[in-house]
Amino acid sequence: MRLQSWIVDHCDRTFRKGNWAGPGVLPALRGVPLAVAHRRPHPQQHTIAEIALHMAYWKDAVAAVLRGQPWSFDKTLNWRAVPSTKRGWTSTRTALRKAHTRLLSSLRRVPPARLLRPLTPQSSRKAIDLAIDIATHDSYHVAQIFVLRRLSKARTK
Repeated sequence: MRLQSWIVDHCDRTFRKGNWAGPGVLPALRGVPLAVAHRRPHPQQHTIAEIALHMAYWKDAVAAVLRGQPWSFDKTLNWRAVPSTKRGWTSTRTALRKAHTRLLSSLRRVPPARLLRPLTPQSSRKAIDLAIDIATHDSYHVAQIFVLRRLSKARTK
């Protein structure tokens, strides 16, 4: 398998199914009801819905950088509130799936020779670094989602 194909497969598998560390993003979000998606067990804790939208933000950030588009961090977009409605939760999951699709498309378009070279002369970051990091980011937040799901179940007992 070519390196580029492996990277795309790794990012997609981590999102759709998971990896050795556990289930992926889609299994983590499957069946999460509206009330659980918006439950905040602690005032400083993000909700599952906010985590999902945060994940979409960073997938789009990586996709933009891979496409060579200018990108700068926006604190207001990084962590956003999600309306506590069925529509808000549905649109958040849709935004995450679409961001993932854009990420995979961008990864597929990176010329293979560019995977291991710095993205810019001023940076040591490589396309392969961003790809592995965004898959790791998924795994990190999936663990948080499962903890929040368990906390929600414990509160209802």
